[in-house]
Amino acid sequence: MILDLTHTISREMPVYPGTPTPRLFKAATLEQNGYRETQISMVSHTGTHMDAPYHMLPNGSTLDELPISSFCGRAVVLDVSDRDSITLDYLKAQNGLLRSVDFVLFYTGWEKRWPDNSFFEDGFAYPTPEAAQYLVSCGLKGVGTDAISIDAVSTTTFPAHKVLMEGGLVIIECLCLKKVVGRSDLQLFALPLKYENSDGASVRAIAEIRDFSEKEMD
Repeated sequence: MILDLTHTISREMPVYPGTPTPRLFKAATLEQNGYRETQISMVSHTGTHMDAPYHMLPNGSTLDELPISSFCGRAVVLDVSDRDSITLDYLKAQNGLLRSVDFVLFYTGWEKRWPDNSFFEDGFAYPTPEAAQYLVSCGLKGVGTDAISIDAVSTTTFPAHKVLMEGGLVIIECLCLKKVVGRSDLQLFALPLKYENSDGASVRAIAEIRDFSEKEMD
């Protein structure tokens, strides 16, 4: 079974405060040209998207520099919807599971607010700096969330982002995780648009349910 974890890009979709909304123009029509084409204008962190280390680090890697293997692997979806924050102690309790996967995805419950503008309010759980450093130590490829950010919306320093990026991880935000919450049998594919010097890009994120029984968890 393959499941779509991606929000649809549209003119009416919510965007991060201060960000231009996507614009979709009819570049060609059946009536005038005999075919349809759409011209799309949007910022690189629109909708379900991936942050590259280059997004916030002076010498961080861009998405087009990273190997394609950086964007796929086994994933677990942790339910943190009843938590105020994602702490080091909480993650340590999941140690065996975290070290058996490539991606840790956090279901905060904020997905249910989409497409209301309250999606951009604070209140969802995100990793403390110590928890973010622990995620780096697990040897992950990336971390994801169904919320707008892996940090608080109100932050101006982005501590979790920077710790994760300095560890070489990619960050996936605005995922649709309700249908896979609690699962650890997922093969995640989150493929970003490949453009030059990409600080981030919208992704089509999908998950395939697989049998990983041959690789027993600790």
